[in-house]
Amino acid sequence: MATLLVAYAFSLLVVAVVLGTLSVYAWSRRDSPGGTALSVLLAGLSIWDLCAAVGVLTRGTELALFFAYGLYVGVMPAMAGLFVFALAYTGRDRYLGWRAVALLAVEPLVFFAALFVGPDGAIYAISGPTDAGMYGWEITPGPVFWGHLVYSYALIAVSSALLIHYALVSGGLYRKQVYAVLLAIVLPWFGSVVSIFGDTAIEFTPLLLAGTGLTLSWAFFKGRLLDISPVAYREVVESLNSAVFVVDTDDTIIEANDVGRQLLGDEDIVGKSVEDALETSPKLLEKYRGLNDDAEETQAVIEQRDRFFDVQLTPLYDSHDALVGRVFLVHEITEQKERERELERRNQQLDQFAAVLSHDLRNPLNVASGRLALARERNDPEEFDRVEEAHERMSSLIDEVLAFARNEKTTDRVELRLSALAKAAWAHVDTGEATLQIDGDREITGDRDQLLQLFENVVRNAVEHGSTGGRPGGDDSTEHGHSRPESDNSVEPAGTGVTIRVDATSDGFTIGDDGPGVPPEEREEIFTHGVTSSESGTGLGLAIVQHVVKSHGWAVEMTESRSGGAKLVVSGLETQSVQSPETPS
Repeated sequence: MATLLVAYAFSLLVVAVVLGTLSVYAWSRRDSPGGTALSVLLAGLSIWDLCAAVGVLTRGTELALFFAYGLYVGVMPAMAGLFVFALAYTGRDRYLGWRAVALLAVEPLVFFAALFVGPDGAIYAISGPTDAGMYGWEITPGPVFWGHLVYSYALIAVSSALLIHYALVSGGLYRKQVYAVLLAIVLPWFGSVVSIFGDTAIEFTPLLLAGTGLTLSWAFFKGRLLDISPVAYREVVESLNSAVFVVDTDDTIIEANDVGRQLLGDEDIVGKSVEDALETSPKLLEKYRGLNDDAEETQAVIEQRDRFFDVQLTPLYDSHDALVGRVFLVHEITEQKERERELERRNQQLDQFAAVLSHDLRNPLNVASGRLALARERNDPEEFDRVEEAHERMSSLIDEVLAFARNEKTTDRVELRLSALAKAAWAHVDTGEATLQIDGDREITGDRDQLLQLFENVVRNAVEHGSTGGRPGGDDSTEHGHSRPESDNSVEPAGTGVTIRVDATSDGFTIGDDGPGVPPEEREEIFTHGVTSSESGTGLGLAIVQHVVKSHGWAVEMTESRSGGAKLVVSGLETQSVQSPETPS
């Protein structure tokens, strides 16, 4: 019996020295998460083991009783250190304010108050000496001891729950650290049960709690538990707006963040093979297979269901440079691709703008220069008229090209009348012998300048492409049962030409003519910039019309009028009843 106790005491002394040394070293690493708490835990365990060892070596003396009480100087910080370490490791160190420290200090203060000023037997009832007890005395626990035991078990239980939870959710990537954490938690529970309910001559709790300290020290210093803490890993990964999958060497997903789960629509993705997890995303699976052929980091871009993704596969090595898995990163770049496409479209518009300026403006500029020279030479007024026409043509070209290149947005919406818009636009265009017919009227809410531009382009397009010998009104004069209004609602020149008819519909308006029309196979293409059947045209007129319509949130299409001419149909406006045009005041 005596030999066993001496061996036990010297074991405690050795462990106390080791724990004390580790505590000093941990204190030097106190800037690391949990470093301070681990140092306090190790220091408390060292004091506990030291007092227990000296108490055993001096058993049967008053000094032994002193150290039997003195070991609580180590027990208190050890229990608090374990709890604080668990909070720091699991990312809950935000709870470690002054209130938490004050609450942790309450129990030690009460305990030591009972020790120094409390009644006899509050902590221990002492009798003896005797050869049976570990300290050579018969020691019977009192109520304060049992209260302390419940408090200590509560701290250990909470610490155990926190650490076990994070050990289970940390994934296979941290397998060694997980085993260390679980072992560290099991040891004190096992020691306490054996010491309290077992019939043993010695207490196993100090030794097994020392094992807890040594195990956590290994995880901290050697296993780098807190350097690559699952909590820190999860906090960083979950904060990313990219899908992150950690895959082991067997192509099994051992970790995935919330973005990854949402991307694949699978909350239970962890534990599945990559083949099964990416079954619903064949292009992503195909790219993973291709990237997985190489050991080095690889990257690619894929398109899937009108969405673009940047995928990256990075090998993952342990401290011995052994491949332990891969990190599969998927970042959606759809918005970036859309911006690139918009930039490309803008660049194309600038190219077209430059092309029109360099090509289409050169002809009227040459005409103006030549006619101006002739006018000076001949003093012929008609030549000045031709110069003026050339300048007007250049002005028109510049207005069209700038409007389209700027891609102007609708910013100023006002209440307008369809008939007033049509007449105002008609006055801005050289309509020659054309006729304007207004058969229906309604309110339109929109940008006046842009809508004038729309009507001007449609009218100019109809005049330039219309029949020069068509009879006024044509067959469209009775379309939809409307009869031609009187002179207040039509603008007729002295000669004959194309008739342009404006009509209101319940959800928009139409602009038709009795010209040659647009073949069905060309009606969609006609809105594309650069498409024109006129040698003098820029192909921008109807492209600008489409831009104005879309900027208002409406829809436009080209159809055929009753007379076989072209008819532009604009829809998507607020539904209203069609009105007869009012006589202007």
